[in-house]
Amino acid sequence: MARPTRTETVDALPTAYRAAIRRKLLGWYDRNRRDLPWRRRASDPYAQWVAEIMLQQTRVETVIDYYEPFLRRFPTVGALARADHDHVLKQWEGLGYYRRALGLHRAARLLHDRGGQVPDTAEALRELPGIGEYTSAAIASIAFNRREAAVDGNVARVLARLLGVHADVLSTEGKARIRDLAVQLVPVARPGEFNQAWMDLGSAVCTPKSPDCDRCPLQSPCVAATTGQADSLPVRNGKRRVVAVRVAVAVFVYRGRMLVRQRPTGGLWSGLWEFPNVDVATDPAASEAAVRGSSATGNGSRKTRSTACSASDRATLDAIEGLAQSEGVALAAPPSKVGTVSHALTHRALTFEVYECPVGKPSGAGAKRSGGWVTPAGFAKLSVSVAHRKVHTLFVKQSAD
Repeated sequence: MARPTRTETVDALPTAYRAAIRRKLLGWYDRNRRDLPWRRRASDPYAQWVAEIMLQQTRVETVIDYYEPFLRRFPTVGALARADHDHVLKQWEGLGYYRRALGLHRAARLLHDRGGQVPDTAEALRELPGIGEYTSAAIASIAFNRREAAVDGNVARVLARLLGVHADVLSTEGKARIRDLAVQLVPVARPGEFNQAWMDLGSAVCTPKSPDCDRCPLQSPCVAATTGQADSLPVRNGKRRVVAVRVAVAVFVYRGRMLVRQRPTGGLWSGLWEFPNVDVATDPAASEAAVRGSSATGNGSRKTRSTACSASDRATLDAIEGLAQSEGVALAAPPSKVGTVSHALTHRALTFEVYECPVGKPSGAGAKRSGGWVTPAGFAKLSVSVAHRKVHTLFVKQSAD
């Protein structure tokens, strides 16, 4: 089989080459395919849609734990459309990237109003909230047998190595080249399984680090494997750096109840409940003084917490006082530092500095209609991000000490 040396010099892949790649990859997939719950529902477009939304930026192993419970709770487009948004978020809790749940719910309501049928083409699917080029191609190919190329990070990596793409796969040029190759290779027959075969190969064999070329069904036609470039491809020059963010979290407490607020729709942690918080400027020296004697699980004594709090920089305390004013509560005692919680997002490393803030008798539920007072048991019933669930766990533990 003739093998292209580099895609920079190739406009169209030879017919025999394309046929060989399809045969080898599908043969490998038939022998090695993963048994995943959504693959048992390949003919159900709604089930495929839910799976693809969950799989966006999330590991397969994580999605497995959420997929079946979600479908049991919302088995059809209509069931999801009729559900309260808080119930959808609660079912999604812990899966992360909550805007996906918002888009899925909005799209279900749109479809329900139009008769409840999931569109059967990639073009029509892309008109729905939360569905982009990759997701629409995956759903259309798997559920409707459409000849669409589904290109995600796994597929881009495999194709860059297979065909020696030296353009940055995160650049406009690199993305276009990878997509062109994927479109050429996807077969008329079994397009959905072919797309899933790329994903399985990238997950199990052609991994980001230390790819197992000896086990790869495409080793002989692979440019990277035969030229020793498997560890240097794909080229990725456009990675965004991770930004460190320091956040002051105020747990306002009155007679055993805590003040929480609901995040606005859209953006990070859309519609979830949280403790009032604010980003504060990162000052390494001040932060070290503020958390001296603290750990990810707190300090273990109120006396130590007060000392740590008194050493906090003025900016953080001012920020907490500003939060109290905006929430319509008055501090009854100085904020007392409980400890710190770390939480990693794709491009942000968050450090939550948690403060217990006793307040006087509040007027109503505070100044914000989106806020309310809850007991620890009540908090457990709310839809909350993993980050603020960590904050609550730390606070309850330290309050009990």
